[in-house]
Amino acid sequence: MSSIVVYSIVGCPHCKAAKQRLKEEKLQFVDVSVDRFPPSVREWVRAKTGKTSVPQIFFHDRHLGGNAELQAVLDDPQQREEALALLEGGPGEGELPLMPNPSEAIEDADPGDDLEFVCEEDEVAKVARKLEESGLLATHRTGLFSSSPSSIMGAALTSFLEEQGVGAGVGQALLDTHLVVGVGGTSSSLLPNSLYTPAHLLHPRGLNNAAMAECKVRDADTMARDLRKVVLKLFADYLSEDGRTVDYKGMGASANWGKFLLMATQLQRVSIEDMSEATKLAFFINIYNVLVIHGTVVKGVPGGLIQRYKFFSSTCYTIGGHLWSLNDIENGILRSNRSSMATLYRTPLATSDPRTPLILPSADARIHFALNCGAKSCPPIKTFSGEEVEEQLEVATAAYLEGEDALVVDAARRQIKLSMLFKWYAVDFGNTREEVLAWVLKHLADPSKKKVMEEVMKEEGVKVSYIAYDWGNNGKE
Repeated sequence: MSSIVVYSIVGCPHCKAAKQRLKEEKLQFVDVSVDRFPPSVREWVRAKTGKTSVPQIFFHDRHLGGNAELQAVLDDPQQREEALALLEGGPGEGELPLMPNPSEAIEDADPGDDLEFVCEEDEVAKVARKLEESGLLATHRTGLFSSSPSSIMGAALTSFLEEQGVGAGVGQALLDTHLVVGVGGTSSSLLPNSLYTPAHLLHPRGLNNAAMAECKVRDADTMARDLRKVVLKLFADYLSEDGRTVDYKGMGASANWGKFLLMATQLQRVSIEDMSEATKLAFFINIYNVLVIHGTVVKGVPGGLIQRYKFFSSTCYTIGGHLWSLNDIENGILRSNRSSMATLYRTPLATSDPRTPLILPSADARIHFALNCGAKSCPPIKTFSGEEVEEQLEVATAAYLEGEDALVVDAARRQIKLSMLFKWYAVDFGNTREEVLAWVLKHLADPSKKKVMEEVMKEEGVKVSYIAYDWGNNGKE
């Protein structure tokens, strides 16, 4: 067994930085990727260290800490000498790090180096393809100053289907599977005087609309998780050795990127109307994080305030026949249609918007520690599932609050410093400053940090300030 064990996850910048430092120091280590094993491994790490964040590093039976602690030890001559002496001296009497058996690894946790996506041919999609190639799609005027390109009247669509020797059932299937949608929104039935168009042609801004989704429809939650795993793999492959930057251009030029695009295209047709609240929550968190990276690869990293606003309001996917921007997903769905600075303090989805039935009934503030926005201060990216989203959000929140860019408690000065997320989205955490602090304390898992915060909050005149948000991007120059 190696003297050094690093517990990490795929695509974690701090994990990669720690492992690179150990390599530079020629210190051999075993890397245990906790996301490749059952939850019991992560639970052991948390019980042993009091931490939910990664990496967590052990020298024999001694818990050294995370990446920051490792760098500090190796940078300080005296601490470095003591650490190396500890390694030379062998394990002490404490419990050694848990080393899971490779046979316990979760089979689908790692998509592997050669990503594969099997597209099962869809007979209904063949009809939609023939429609697109028929020459029947044309521009129709929809108002005094508006028109709809690549569209067809319902009566003409019905005639086309009859010529193809297929019945009304196929026409309904085109609508039900979102291969064809009504202009102005999805339609539940085929009407002679209404306009229709292939879904990928209705919303050209969608980054997944370069082609028609021709594969058989898969379960939406599974598809979103698969996409996240693929993106995490790509992110890890193009993350610099020091964990500081991502080569987005290299990612977009890779062979696996083309396979990812084929997978993302299939989102056009997924069914999200009948999802449970938990599944919908996990689905949109995963898709948001996928879309941020997709948008960054295609558009580049947004610079100033105006560029960031444009990025989050214009970077879109077509999902289930509807166009969704990053702002629509975060503020419209996940925050239960609440305004924010990103929406210019306007309600994201109007009452008449056909997407409103999909709005979650309430905002879960923990989403802010699951969403990744591409900036250096954003929470680390992870994959969520409908079955485990409650526990996963709690872990993501606890891990984020352990960091110095999220929460700093200064007992001597009776001061608590919070991430700007708690200021920008204060209404999600509580109606008063006291309620926000109580929310933080409730979800803080680090025992030592929690104890100090409890003591500070007992005193009068507690000062609350906010940590400057690092919008510096992680893109490779």
